[in-house]
Amino acid sequence: MAKEENVIVIEDEEKKEAKKKNKLIYLIIILLLVVIILLLVLAAVVILKKKKENNPVNKEISKITKKLEKKHIIQKDKIQELVKKATLLYNKGEKKKALEILNKLSTYSEALSYYNLGVIKLKEQNYKKALFYFEKAIKNKDNRALSALNATYAALMLKNKKLFDYYRRLAYTFLPEIAKSKSYPYYYALTMYYMGYEYEAIPALKNTTTYQNDAKKLLSAIYEYYGNYVDAQAIEKNPFYKGISFARIGEYSLAKNYLSMSEKNESQFALALVDLKLSNFKEASRIFKKFEFNNIYPINVYLKKSLFDVKVAQKYFADNFLKNKEDFYDLFFYFAPYKVFNMNQTISYLKKGIAGIPIGSIEESQNYLAKTATYSALNIKITKALKLALDGHIYLANKAFKKLIKKRKDSYILHYDLALTYAQLGDYKNAYIHFLRAYHLNPFDLKSGIYAVMALGKLKKTNDYLIASIKESFSDDTPLEDAMLAITQNNTVKMAGFIEKADKNSPIWIIAKLTSKALLDKDYSYEALKLKSIYPKDIVSNLLYFYANNKNLPINKLALNYQAFLFSQQLNKNDFYYGAKIVKDWYFSFAKISGLLNKIRLDLIEKAKKESFDLIPLFKRVAFANLYTKHFEESYVIYNDLINNKNINDPDTLYHAAVAAIGANHHANAVALMELAKLKNPSYYEARYGLGLLWEEANNIRAASIQYSKIPDGFKSRFFDFNVKNSN
Repeated sequence: MAKEENVIVIEDEEKKEAKKKNKLIYLIIILLLVVIILLLVLAAVVILKKKKENNPVNKEISKITKKLEKKHIIQKDKIQELVKKATLLYNKGEKKKALEILNKLSTYSEALSYYNLGVIKLKEQNYKKALFYFEKAIKNKDNRALSALNATYAALMLKNKKLFDYYRRLAYTFLPEIAKSKSYPYYYALTMYYMGYEYEAIPALKNTTTYQNDAKKLLSAIYEYYGNYVDAQAIEKNPFYKGISFARIGEYSLAKNYLSMSEKNESQFALALVDLKLSNFKEASRIFKKFEFNNIYPINVYLKKSLFDVKVAQKYFADNFLKNKEDFYDLFFYFAPYKVFNMNQTISYLKKGIAGIPIGSIEESQNYLAKTATYSALNIKITKALKLALDGHIYLANKAFKKLIKKRKDSYILHYDLALTYAQLGDYKNAYIHFLRAYHLNPFDLKSGIYAVMALGKLKKTNDYLIASIKESFSDDTPLEDAMLAITQNNTVKMAGFIEKADKNSPIWIIAKLTSKALLDKDYSYEALKLKSIYPKDIVSNLLYFYANNKNLPINKLALNYQAFLFSQQLNKNDFYYGAKIVKDWYFSFAKISGLLNKIRLDLIEKAKKESFDLIPLFKRVAFANLYTKHFEESYVIYNDLINNKNINDPDTLYHAAVAAIGANHHANAVALMELAKLKNPSYYEARYGLGLLWEEANNIRAASIQYSKIPDGFKSRFFDFNVKNSN
């Protein structure tokens, strides 16, 4: 058994030895496999590493890293390209890679981090924080030019002039640091723009290859800034620029069409200005109400050239002289007779007073005699006032009648005569009040009522009740009154019928015929001749006769003929020195178109030196002559003296004082004078228009809008115009 066991043991050992050999083989194989796997992994790592090194983004980062380590300037466009790549990775979901890029950029350049943070804050419109980051970037001495540029913009948005000046100078100083950038032309142009060198920016903006859209907008803005809206329009196809271009050349209707297509604030404000030019005052006022605190296009107010330029004045004269029915109303006022006091009433009171004595009625007789004395004294004063008026001293006559009416408030004759002086002085508001009062006191005097209608017409108003009342009193015995009212009502049928009636030598009859013919576009030289034959030395009758015979000539020929006509006449100049407004206006108008203003001015100055009786109207005419010969300061001084020291405060004087103030560049004083003129006569649209322009010039858009809203559409100012201030 032992032998069997031993054999068995030996057999087992051999097997064990064999197994050990097998295990060693397996182990070697495993080790080989591990080595192979390790080699494969190592190879994969190497390949990945090479791919990673060949990645454009990582190459860019590597370059940036090296440059940052050497403190080189990195161009902003390359940095932006890298940031864009990171953004693309982020949007694709590869957030870790994107953040890795940005983190590396932040790690390698602190300045870049501050710069980007500043840009982010700019986009958020957090300008204070943006300034903080850009300042940090500038202090790091990297990316300084662009940081300074953006800081300039941030300071501008904060309206901090001190910081704006500081950063734009820094940008200008650091500009050479980015000279090699592809975007340098744009950065240069932007810097020049901020520095105020807009013209220097234009060539760079035209040649830039980057930021082209922004460059076009900036170039367009520069052209607009310098008023070159044609080039601006060529760059940006925008109805606003087209509208502005038309407005600049005076094509306001076309400008309105284009500006109406744009809703931008600049376009709407410009539209309001164009509406002013087109006399669309209601629409202009409506638009301006939206811009109470935003005067986008400040204006300059100036006096129209037609006031001083002979050729322009000639054109205005040709287009406007005696063209409207209201122009003829002043002829009626001028030639209307004054009414005299009632002598029969005075004699009646005297007879009754004397008759009462014999029968013992002492108290009653004393009463009649007292009335006789009162009326006699009053009639003497009325006679003196009438003499002043008939001698052409209308201002003094007006003063006298104003005193007299305080004692006889119920005298229709005094109200009529006072009204006539007011009308001849051009104070149509007071003329209307007293003509109306005269008519109410004596309804049978239809002319008083009609003159009230005419005075109201000069104020661009009407009174339908008064007109109806007058019409009710018409009869076969009132053809003249019927024709006069027909003129005010544009009744061409009645005017034509009146023309056919027999002639009379009454001045008012002649004026009614002349006016009817003029409004019906018929020749009225015969009526003008008749009037001249009645008043051979009267200025108005002579000028009317001259115009009737020369009105169809070319205006320059008419003006030349007037020079010869004037020097050949012996006219009564007292009416010009002291008399009615129509004499002053007509005499000056003919002088303006014929180049005789300076001669008349010198004549008035000499007359004023010798005058001691009726100074006020003469001083007013000297001031007027100074105004129209551009002696603005002299004119303003005289008007100022009349208003402040001589208590002359009629609307016409106040208004012309304001005109002189503007000519003398005293615009603030002009505002006060216009306000007074407008208060005296709310329908004085010249004053309202001038006041509106002056308020707008003073940046008070709300006050200007109020004045424009009170002016009827279609009104054309003879005196004022405006232009948009030069941005420089």
